[in-house]
Formats: sequence, C-alpha cells, structure tokens
Amino acid sequence: MSSQANKDTSSSPNSTKEYIIDYSGSLVEDMASLCMNEPYSDVEFLVENQRLPGHRNILAMRCEYFRALLYGGLAESNQREVPLEVPLEAFKLILGYLYSGKMTLSTLDVDTIIDVLDLAHLYGLQAVESGIGNYLQQNLSVSNVCTILDVARRNNLNQRAEECLDFIDYNCSDILKHDSFAQLSKESLEELLRRDKLAALEIDIFRAVCKWRDNHPSEDFKTVAALVRLPLLTAQQLVKEVRPSGIYELGQILDAIGQVDTGENLPYRVVVLPGEDVASGKHLARRFQDEQDRTVFELRNLFAINFIEVIFQYGSYSISFEVHVSCDQTHWNCVGSESLHGNATLNFTFEQRPVRYIRIGTVPTGSKHFMHSLTAMYKK
Repeated sequence: MSSQANKDTSSSPNSTKEYIIDYSGSLVEDMASLCMNEPYSDVEFLVENQRLPGHRNILAMRCEYFRALLYGGLAESNQREVPLEVPLEAFKLILGYLYSGKMTLSTLDVDTIIDVLDLAHLYGLQAVESGIGNYLQQNLSVSNVCTILDVARRNNLNQRAEECLDFIDYNCSDILKHDSFAQLSKESLEELLRRDKLAALEIDIFRAVCKWRDNHPSEDFKTVAALVRLPLLTAQQLVKEVRPSGIYELGQILDAIGQVDTGENLPYRVVVLPGEDVASGKHLARRFQDEQDRTVFELRNLFAINFIEVIFQYGSYSISFEVHVSCDQTHWNCVGSESLHGNATLNFTFEQRPVRYIRIGTVPTGSKHFMHSLTAMYKK
C-alpha cells in the first residue's frame, strides 16, 4: 500500500503540509495471520483434542474474558496449555474475530452460528452478539426459528426471542410440521402455547405437542398438555383422536365438547394485522359458493377483525343482504345487514372478534347484483 498524503488546509504560504503514512491495512493482515499460528505464541488452547496456539497479550487486549483467564491470577495464567470445553469450529471463529475484527456468517450453517453466539455471550463480545442477532433476524426461516428461539431465551436476548415468536405466530402451520418443533425446550414450548397469536388449527397443535412428548419422554408433560385448548377442537377430533391418546381424563374431554357445542367463551388463537386486508391475496385460502349460493370467503388463519367493506356493482334492482362471520362454519354471527338499490359501497364496523369465514348472503327482488370485492381487516 502506498503512503497517503493529506493536504494542509491552512492559508499561510509558509505552513507545512501534513503527510500521513498509512499502512493500517497491512497491519490488520499481519495481525490476522498470527491467528492459530505458532510463531511468537505463548499459550495453547486444547479444544476437542486439537492444539490451537495463541498470543496472551493480543487476546487479553481484545477480550475481557481472556484477560481474566490469562492474566487474572488463575491457574491458566501460568500454564502453557489451557484446556477449554467449547465447540471447536465456533472457538476457531471467535479466535479469528479477535485477531482480525471480522467474521463471515453467510457461509456457516445455523448450528455453528448458534454455537458462536453462545461463545460470544460467554466471552462478553457484544459486537459479535449484536451482529449475529441482526443476521439471524434477517434470515429467520421455518427450519431454524425454533433453534434460535431456544438460544435467545437461554442467553436472555429478549428482543431476538420476540422476533422469533412473531415469526412463529405468522408461520405456525408450517413450523408445527417441521422436525425442529419437537426439539424445543419445554420452557419455549409452553411460552408458545400460551400465546393467543399462535394461529394454527388446534388439532395440528395437539399433534405437534404429542410428537414433542415422544421426543422428551423424561419431561413432565402435564403442564404442556394443559396448554392445549381442547374447546377449539371439534367434537369428532376430541372423541376419535384426543381421547385415545390417554393424555386427558374423560371429564376434561366432555367439558370441552360441551363448550364446543355452545360456541361460547372459546379461547381462540388469532392473528392481528392492523390495517391489512385479510380477505384477499396471501391471507385468503379460497372463495366459494355454499349450498344456498351464498358467497363464502375462507381465510388462511383465524384473524381478529372489526371491519368489513363490501362493494356491489352492476345491479339495477333492490336487494337485501346479510354479512355473517364464523370461526368454524358452525357458529355464525351476523355483523351487518343492509338493503340497497344499484351500485353501492357499504362499510360495517363491529366489536373485534376472531374470524376465519365470511359469508355474504343476498336476497334479490329483481335482477341479480354482483359483489365486486370484499375487504376485511382489524382497524385500530
């Protein structure tokens, strides 16, 4: 690298120009080249039967943990060989960062990244923790979010944990079917099951919880089973699938069936998407006509809704219609009715409620009207 000159901004004709020789780039390269190299090393870390040479003064300057370990008066202060019970690959990456100030994450698998995050937390390397946290947040996926949630909870990374929980809420159906769900810690699983926003069919949640039980035979399962919301299952599911499992007493199942039959005070799990239309695009599962030729919208999840807009076009005669909503196509609630003549846009605002199905029923008194569009959402 050539020397770099900075011009003096002084207006004096006799002022001396300031020249700076800058070889800092080569300094970083030279420092990085010392990592795990024998020359001038004065300590060896024994990790998984490998010897990794190091330099006490560099490590002590770069990390408080190693300063205390190597110069704090502990036994390791006077030992050439220092055994460490840490993952080898993750430790090598930490050493590389301490010598070079850099770490590439995009080429690492998630298990290695998690190991590095654990070590960064142990060694107090906040810059590494923050960088990995940001990377994981940007690359959350169905396959890694459960693992990341457990690590975030273990290391008290509350913001990262909340990001994982939110991701799981909106991708719950796919995550329940992934093998990683059965690997969750009991604490993380119970936290998920307590959430009202864990939007998935309760039968899928029940099946995933049973799979988790099979994977954790030594854990006390009673507290987990108690968090499955039995009244959200159908009577047929309770009788044919839940009862044979032997997890619940007969009285619990009968109580749940009674609550299902009345449809009252059901402990719904819902997704709340303020200001986003849930009756179209990615949130709409299908639109169909029922046996009475009423238009029904089926949403992909159970959503909290308090507003519906219906637009009718191409009509010239009066009609009356009703808007009903339901969670299960069994218990329907009317949230609006209206009579209209010609084209119209009608808005209905009602108390927030969980909705998966929206039904529009018209009673024509002349030529048929056509429903042009429907918008449903939660408005703050």
